[in-house]
Amino acid sequence: MKRIVPFIIAGLIVLAGALYLLRGVPDDRIPHPQARQTDTLGGYSGRPIPYNEVLLAYRSWFDVKIIVYNDLNDVLSDEEFDALDLEAIKEETGASFVIPNGRRYWVLDKIESYREAPKRKLGNHEFLVPAYVSLSLWELMSREPYIPTRVDRDTIYTYFAGSKVYRLIDPNGKVYTMQSATRAIDKTQTIDQLDSLGGKLDLPEGWQFRVDILDEDLVLASGGRTEVLQDNFQNTYQRNVED
Repeated sequence: MKRIVPFIIAGLIVLAGALYLLRGVPDDRIPHPQARQTDTLGGYSGRPIPYNEVLLAYRSWFDVKIIVYNDLNDVLSDEEFDALDLEAIKEETGASFVIPNGRRYWVLDKIESYREAPKRKLGNHEFLVPAYVSLSLWELMSREPYIPTRVDRDTIYTYFAGSKVYRLIDPNGKVYTMQSATRAIDKTQTIDQLDSLGGKLDLPEGWQFRVDILDEDLVLASGGRTEVLQDNFQNTYQRNVED
């Protein structure tokens, strides 16, 4: 029995270490954004509106919280974005891993919210922290285009009458309107080239891509939570509230 005890103790130490690693980042150490409620709408307007994102992912057991940082308040140049030290950001923030999500531009006419996003620094740059996404570890590892994800945010997106909108329609008739496009995959993609995007997409069976010109303003309000997906070029779409 005395010979077995050291092996039992060693096994318990290994198990404790494994559980500690599996635990990841405790939820109370994840820096969830705390937006301030305001009485007036604030936001940004114009089309396209350029921006970049840095996504900080925190794993807690088998769940992952992704905190979204964007630079809408002070947009980084391509050179500044490329120069971000992701490893230093990971160390500084305690994130499990850091995902650059840059060279994006909003394909809408106005972004507004009654909530004022907090500002936090990454490196030497100040970012807004407007939202976070909750995923299981399996969902994160198996993420594919055209699969909807729920996002916690409180925003109002407006597309003006007479403007173009770029849409994905799933086999059940759900409509997703493009909110932002990116040069992450196609380095040359501009807003003027989105008319021909449908011919480049690897659409799942039964899906459609459509370009519409609006007869009236389209307003997509998230109401605290919304549903988004990406195509195979990482352009992002939000589900229409009226479908």
